[in-house]
Amino acid sequence: MVECRIARPERDAYRATLAARRATAQTLGAHVWAFERIDDPEVIVEFTEAASATDVAAVHGGQVPSPLWREVQGD
Repeated sequence: MVECRIARPERDAYRATLAARRATAQTLGAHVWAFERIDDPEVIVEFTEAASATDVAAVHGGQVPSPLWREVQGD
């Protein structure tokens, strides 16, 4: 999970980068979601779901976003 601020002039470049990461994720069987705040559309939260930290890093250009989260299973 990554939170970032994308200024309006940078929005097109951000969307292109997001599309590229989604394409990489798809080749790995991973997923990327991005959400913008309704009250402040410059604030974006991204979620990357993948089988391993290595796959998450591949989606993010070789770097693992920090902190890295993993799913907790209930009984």
